[in-house]
Parts: sequence; structure tokens; C-alpha cells
Amino acid sequence: MGDFMANYGIILTYILIAAATIAAIAFPIKHLISHPKKAKQVGIGLGALLVIYIIAALSASDEVTEHFMKFDVTASQSKQVGTGLIVFYILAVGALLVTLYTEISKMLNK
Repeated sequence: MGDFMANYGIILTYILIAAATIAAIAFPIKHLISHPKKAKQVGIGLGALLVIYIIAALSASDEVTEHFMKFDVTASQSKQVGTGLIVFYILAVGALLVTLYTEISKMLNK
């Protein structure tokens, strides 16, 4: 009985994950089709993320130090990790600056 429940529970989980993935992709697309003016804002946001990624990819190093050679890290993997870290740093600093700007402007407008 336990194997039966585990096997069908896993299958049910995969089905639910697939349904959630399809819904997470389909509903925003449906919304953008029914509200085309908002698609411009989405395009600007995606374009900004793409620019940040390109800047990070161009500035990331593919150097592999001796320490990481022990773990069979390739130059490509090193560059991918570096790119991800730089993207994270840029977005984190941007979020911090936007938060500070919002709070300071609230204080000054009172």
C-alpha cells in the first residue's frame, strides 16, 4: 500500500507541477494580449534585465584558481557563476538604492 501511494503521489505531484507551470506561463501571456499597453512596460523591464545580464557577462572573469581546479571547475562554469554573482550584486544594490530613495523622498515630502 505504501509503494502504491508513493508512486501515484509522485505522479500526481508531477501533474500538478506541470499544471502550475502552464498556468504561470499562460495567464501572464493572456493578460498581456488583453492589455497590450502594459506589454511595453514588460518589454522595458525585460530589456533592462537583459542589459544587466550582458554587462555582467562581459565583466565576469573565467579564471579558475588552483583551489577550484580540485573540484573540476571549468572556465565556462567559472564565468557563469561570476555572471550570476555580478547580476545579483547589481540587482541588490539597485533594490537598496530604490528603497533608500523612496524612504528619503517620503521624509522630505512630510
